[in-house]
Amino acid sequence: MLPNELNSVKQFNALQQGTLDQQDAGLPHVLIISNHFEVKKYLAYAGIFVDRQIASLEKAGVKVSTFDIGSRHSPVHIFRKWIELRRYVRHLAPDLVHGQFGTIVGVLTAFAGRPSVVSFCGGDLQRGASVSLVRQLFGFLLSNIAALRATGLICKSEQLRQALWWRKNQAVVIPSGIDLNLFVPGPQFEARKELGWSLENPIAIINVREDPRAKGLDLAMAAMKFVSARLPHAELQVIKNVEPMRMPLYYQAADVLLCMSIAEGSPNVVKEALACNLPVVSTPVGDVQERLAGVVPSCVVSRDPSSLGRAIVDILLAKQRSNGRERVASLGLDQVAAQVLAVYRMVLKSNHSLG
Repeated sequence: MLPNELNSVKQFNALQQGTLDQQDAGLPHVLIISNHFEVKKYLAYAGIFVDRQIASLEKAGVKVSTFDIGSRHSPVHIFRKWIELRRYVRHLAPDLVHGQFGTIVGVLTAFAGRPSVVSFCGGDLQRGASVSLVRQLFGFLLSNIAALRATGLICKSEQLRQALWWRKNQAVVIPSGIDLNLFVPGPQFEARKELGWSLENPIAIINVREDPRAKGLDLAMAAMKFVSARLPHAELQVIKNVEPMRMPLYYQAADVLLCMSIAEGSPNVVKEALACNLPVVSTPVGDVQERLAGVVPSCVVSRDPSSLGRAIVDILLAKQRSNGRERVASLGLDQVAAQVLAVYRMVLKSNHSLG
């Protein structure tokens, strides 16, 4: 029987505040389950938030092992991977397993044979990716089966927590952390020179990765048509497949980040831009409204091209950096790792009490 919801919340808060005894504060051996380890060999940014969380947990003293589900979705492949995972878990004997997505990753994590944590990141619970409706709905079903079975649940935003079909009150909201040593403000002139960008034109950026439709490129281009009528020299730089270590250059070089996604959990591009004091214009997606609260200049606007265009023009004319870095100071990798570790301890304490 799983711990009741109220006690789960109290345990999590107590662990964060360091009020549990030293035995509960031990550092576990965690098996991280994902489907990006092979993919990142040809897509450098794939699962970068997972890699950074792993590094931050290891820095905190957690022993971390990894298991790659792979990117194939055939039932035969998935069944074989589940058998392989079960064998690996028996051999490795980790204290718990942590799946870094819902859908297939989440289900295999929940049925891996150890206390389990599943992190829900966005497309596993919300529509938005450029895949068929049937496939998305099947993915939501798998995610919620994982949520029903897993010992601990992490959602990247409150919106994702509310998207769960059940056990909402047992899910903890923890956004992905950002590397505050990497994403820092810097001289715009030097960044533009290195990227070969215009040194005079106002520039907006949008990161579409491998899915321009889901990231709202069409909406961004429509908004920029409105901008061009006021600022003829304004540019939209479309970013994709950028080496993660070079991303700070783009935030430093730009005048505004556009986040126009159809669906997001807790978009890392927004938090990274804020860490570089880059203003943001976004649609109301994921936890962006929370992230941009008190950030000046920045704003959340409805999915209307003219309204978005006016907001972009206002920021480009202001020629001002934001106060974003102070608003994301609590989302550094170390701080987020401490919250994830608190969930691990909560899960292990609950499992011990049931055993």
